[in-house]
Amino acid sequence: MPKKASCYSCGNDYNYRRKMLGYNYCLDCGDIRAERQRDTWCIVPMPKQAYTLVTRKADLLHLNQKTR
Repeated sequence: MPKKASCYSCGNDYNYRRKMLGYNYCLDCGDIRAERQRDTWCIVPMPKQAYTLVTRKADLLHLNQKTR
């Protein structure tokens, strides 16, 4: 019988191999948590550079420091 691990969020069992990879949540709960995390990200085009991933609002506010 394969080993099972219990999800921290909903309590359902999920594959133990996923637990061994370091995931503490089932696929459904993990997907919900990932979506919530991605909602806080922002992609910003930088002048004369590529796009930059910004995860903190304070960093986003300090990127455009042009004086007018």
